[in-house]
Amino acid sequence: MVLLVRFGEIALKSRFVRRQLRDRLVANIQDLFAAEGVECITESDEARVYVHADHIEKARSILSRVFGVVSMSPATEVHADRASLRDAVVSEAAIALSPGATFALRTRRVGTHPFTSQDLARELGDEIRQANPESRVNLSRPDVEIHIEVRQNRGFVFREVWPGPGGLPLGSQGRALAVVTDQAGMVAAWMGMKRGCRVAVATPPTGRVVDPLRRWDVRLKVLDLPPDGRVHELVKIARADAVFLGTRWSAFDPDTRGGLNVPVFEPVIGLTDDEVGHLASRIESA
Repeated sequence: MVLLVRFGEIALKSRFVRRQLRDRLVANIQDLFAAEGVECITESDEARVYVHADHIEKARSILSRVFGVVSMSPATEVHADRASLRDAVVSEAAIALSPGATFALRTRRVGTHPFTSQDLARELGDEIRQANPESRVNLSRPDVEIHIEVRQNRGFVFREVWPGPGGLPLGSQGRALAVVTDQAGMVAAWMGMKRGCRVAVATPPTGRVVDPLRRWDVRLKVLDLPPDGRVHELVKIARADAVFLGTRWSAFDPDTRGGLNVPVFEPVIGLTDDEVGHLASRIESA
């Protein structure tokens, strides 16, 4: 079993930048797996990262905390020929289809092959119907969707698509400092991480609100926030190019910025309390 990992924004970059970002993504995946004590083998190509792991649920939990991962699927890998694909798809259908259930095949093909995606869907769909006479095709609202990806000489068959956090790989977009004194500050720091910043966190010495962020960044740097709340020296210590604040609109006061000479971002200022709480729950439960 292999986890087929998809990325989003990375694919929009130039070939050189895309390779750099993909390499950073793979390194971050390996860092989180190592921190959790879970073994994995990773490989990648132009559009996918492939993670081989024995513990799929643990791997899913880890990958759901890797910024840059848009989604992932546990897949059966076979050779990209008709016979191998047929065996894998029929086997998957036997597990997934109950008598009378409808199904659809979603095919995707990259590379040169002696068949088109439509050929593959038609032929494999016929094989499923022969093996499951009571089942029928429904392309608009099927009970079961089976995905087939053919990438060069490799074929992948899967049913599930699990979401990732999206964004850009952590550490790919410079350094930042986040002031975290409450839940909103924690969310602001997380949003900075999601945009690829390597975020150092300034928090009161007794604060534990930053603890959930350690599961998203195993190298998280935590600095003591001075009693007066001024972060000028911490910006220098963290070599930060920006500051993230968890400012709420009701408390917004531009005069409190104190002449910081780096950009200040307040990503939660337009969010409702419910939206901030929902993001905080996601961060804490990951």
